[in-house]
Amino acid sequence: MINSALYRDPQMLDAKVHQHKKLKPPKDLSLTRAMHAVFLAATEFPQAALDMPIIFINTGERTAAGKPMVSPVALMGLVAGENLCLDAQGAWVGRYVPGFIRRFPFLTAGVEGTDRTGVYVDAAFEGFNDAEGEALFDDKGQPTDSLKRVLEYLQRFDEEQRRTRFFCSRVIELELLKEMQADAKMPDGQSVKVEGFLVIDEEKLNKLPDATVLELHRNGMLMLMQIHLVSLGNIAQLVERKAQRLAAAAATPTPAT
Repeated sequence: MINSALYRDPQMLDAKVHQHKKLKPPKDLSLTRAMHAVFLAATEFPQAALDMPIIFINTGERTAAGKPMVSPVALMGLVAGENLCLDAQGAWVGRYVPGFIRRFPFLTAGVEGTDRTGVYVDAAFEGFNDAEGEALFDDKGQPTDSLKRVLEYLQRFDEEQRRTRFFCSRVIELELLKEMQADAKMPDGQSVKVEGFLVIDEEKLNKLPDATVLELHRNGMLMLMQIHLVSLGNIAQLVERKAQRLAAAAATPTPAT
């Protein structure tokens, strides 16, 4: 899946087409300003939970058993198109940046008309250029060490995606999810409602047979579920950031016309 809020012109990376291209990393993360949620791999849960609520959303796909598939995401904002993990200058205010964002401007995606996976790059990103940054290919069209590191990271990311999908499949199989919504009232009286997401049902989790709990403990899935539940306390932190942002906007003088 290519996130259109992040990637504006994804092109398959091609040594013949992009041999002279260089990469200059983003100076900040303002390119995520319109993203309020982002995919999170299961291995990222411990670090992401320090800053962001981890929730589950329906992907629109179905499992082999015909049940709706879900994916974990890190919630970064309370309304669509607003990232509360950024300050006004585009600097990240949290302690952890999700891997989905860190791999920008690269990503992997299926190649249309085939069963292959290709490496793509956002050609619209200004840091992908002919003049500044680290070269991606050498004069023979082979990947440089810089690009090799990127490709290794993308491979690890895809492997973690597959493991995360297996984790989600087990959660669905055990029917542990429930719908949830969060309501908050801002200091100015504005109401904000976050809905359409799923969380682990603690009551159902506590009623699992001992053998299942032992299995989940040994394969690490129980820990992931517990981290997810603890992370939901970070919704209050997002509400506080939203309130601070509204207060700052209200205190800013309106330019004279």
